Amino acid sequence: MRALRVLWRSRPLSNGIIPRKWYSTAEKTGSNLDHLKRLFDDQKYFKKFNETSFLSERTGLFRNEMLSTPHNLIEFSKKSLVEAKSLVETLVKDDANQLNYIKTLDQLSDILCRVIDVAEFIRVVHPSEKWVNAAQQTHEIMFEYMNQLNTNVKLWQNLKDILSDPKITAKLTDEEVQVGLYLKQDFERSGIHMDPQTRENFVNITQQISLLGSKFGNGIQDLPDYWCEVTMVEFESIQDEALKKEIKSYQKHHKGGAIKIPLLGHIPYNILTNCPCESLRKKVWIGLHNSSEDQIDTLNQFLKYRAYLAKMLGYKSFSHYQLEHKMAKNPENVVAFLEKLQQNLRENGVKREIETLAKYQDRPKDLTKISSKELFESVKPWDRDYLLNKYQETINTENEVLLPNINEYFSVGTIIAGLSKLFESIYNVEFVPESTIKGETWDLSQVRKLKVFDKSTQKVLGYLYVDFWSNKVLPSHFTIVCSRKLNTDIGLEDSTMMKKHVQLDETEQYQLPIISLVCNFQKSSYQGIGRFAGINLETATLLSIDQVDTIFHEMGHAMHSMIGKTDLHNLSGTRCATDFVELPSVLMESFSKDPRVICEIGTHISTGEKLPVDLFEQYQNNRNMLNECETYMQSKMAILDQKLHNEQVVNNLRNFDCTEQYHKTEHELQVFSDTWSTWHGKFPHLFSYGAVYYSYLLDRAIAEKIWTQLFSENPWSSSAGEKYKNTILKWGGTRDPWLCLADALDNDLLANGDSQAMKIIGEK
Repeated sequence: MRALRVLWRSRPLSNGIIPRKWYSTAEKTGSNLDHLKRLFDDQKYFKKFNETSFLSERTGLFRNEMLSTPHNLIEFSKKSLVEAKSLVETLVKDDANQLNYIKTLDQLSDILCRVIDVAEFIRVVHPSEKWVNAAQQTHEIMFEYMNQLNTNVKLWQNLKDILSDPKITAKLTDEEVQVGLYLKQDFERSGIHMDPQTRENFVNITQQISLLGSKFGNGIQDLPDYWCEVTMVEFESIQDEALKKEIKSYQKHHKGGAIKIPLLGHIPYNILTNCPCESLRKKVWIGLHNSSEDQIDTLNQFLKYRAYLAKMLGYKSFSHYQLEHKMAKNPENVVAFLEKLQQNLRENGVKREIETLAKYQDRPKDLTKISSKELFESVKPWDRDYLLNKYQETINTENEVLLPNINEYFSVGTIIAGLSKLFESIYNVEFVPESTIKGETWDLSQVRKLKVFDKSTQKVLGYLYVDFWSNKVLPSHFTIVCSRKLNTDIGLEDSTMMKKHVQLDETEQYQLPIISLVCNFQKSSYQGIGRFAGINLETATLLSIDQVDTIFHEMGHAMHSMIGKTDLHNLSGTRCATDFVELPSVLMESFSKDPRVICEIGTHISTGEKLPVDLFEQYQNNRNMLNECETYMQSKMAILDQKLHNEQVVNNLRNFDCTEQYHKTEHELQVFSDTWSTWHGKFPHLFSYGAVYYSYLLDRAIAEKIWTQLFSENPWSSSAGEKYKNTILKWGGTRDPWLCLADALDNDLLANGDSQAMKIIGEK
């Protein structure tokens, strides 16, 4: 994340045989891959590898010596503040060194980020309440100081003067100038140029938006009512007697003749999937998708505050404000891209998928006699899971075979070793396990440390700390430390001291990126027998196809951080344009969906045989049945995101109603259209991505083009990987994404990043 806000920012072969030409470069196996696999699949093996004696050295989290206890985390924040204030004193002097000014600002940013990012990680991931409380206190300390920096006019004025002097900029590196321009933009987008009273008002509004966003996030899972009242006729339509019995057991809590169904646990999903009564499914679906009035009011409030904030800064809307320095540049380009994408989807896959579902309706219509509009209107959102389940049951019956459990080919260790094999093939980079010392991780029994090693340069790129079994966190990627060249040459840092807080490269001139991947996969176990009777014995954790996709996705982010090495922290790795940052992770999903990759990687947990291609493709076909519809639904939410942040909010601050806009958007765009619920109150990206949710779709469209041009012929290609690495990954945020794409796709028309470029990306 960037600090100062400004400085803190936070997808037909037979017999399962794959032609040799597809993976000839990936045949190498070795003890390192076997070692990797066992470290994740065999707990005893890992424990022995990682065991340390009581007399061994101690450190703090991620080898930061000041993160050994919760108390020390707070002390680390205070010490970092002292360092930050010292740098600020240097920067605001009239005789501040102008040639070193931007590098010093970047160092200031890194000092703040090093605390804020690790505190945020601890707050979300750490199992200890004491650590979490300390992290919360750290956040409060740091943000109080950041608010002061956001209003430091002298910092901004000095930066502005330097960037406007061509004699100075001529002596700076391109990266330094780019970071300077970026920080200057952030200062100005934070109201630094306003008069003191207006700026104070601006800061207050910004803080209010932050508080409302936090409140909105906390209310995402809440329902206005956790019980759904249904008639006796609707209740009797449930065919599963065990389910009816379970529902009846709840009625002792209610008085009167009505039946009330709990909207928690498996019961509502069972009804939506299996119950033939449409009115029952409708009631349950709406109940599950409704938000509380308070949640919708919170959403309305921060949307209005954002509109007002944009107006204060002279923008037509919050969307214009947000997109000014993104790839899309303006909301008009975003809408043009989304409309082109939706047109392609509706005319092709969406209609076909809805027609398939419609055939399984209890009273199917003659599809040859109805329009597309009538077709889309005939399948309601509460019909989706019910009809999909009927379709899948029919397919399984027709196949007259129960598919083997594909999870048995995907142990965690198998996937990590497979990823190392893939990265070695396309990037010449591999994972090398390292043991950890006391205090280095938040869970000694679960966290694995991987060194990311570049075999071509024989250099360490950075470190991954991986925990696949967290009971707190949905799959997430955390940047703990960014790549950055130390300011030892200008006397502002000392490598000996820095080694106490970060991990350095072999020259001790660069701090290495530290990334953590955390997932919430369930550990596998079996009941012991004999003297182990009654004891749950751990076995290798087996993954679903979706979970395999998740690991590939998050590893895309991680490799971007590792390969995107820069001298300045503000543009390192994933610190690029928000609507470009998902490209590497989305592209990795194309690898996990390709049988030439996944059937080479996947091996059976017991027999060691490779995953048969036909088995993988059957699973893929089953789960991808509504793939085009899912993309279309995502595009609807991206359109809604634009509408909730456009000019109409600015022009109608008093009477703006987000629910009215949600239902209007759903009605216009159809396909599982929802004009009944208030689900938009459960859509977290309306706050976290505000006006930039289209990024996922834009990056998916870009990823499809990169995959087609570079990797579709051979996903193990080292030449394709080298081109992708050198045109996209290595730049971090130091180069215009459109120039990167123009080079990667050999298409100069993309270089301008205008509406034509957006349309090219939106075309199939």
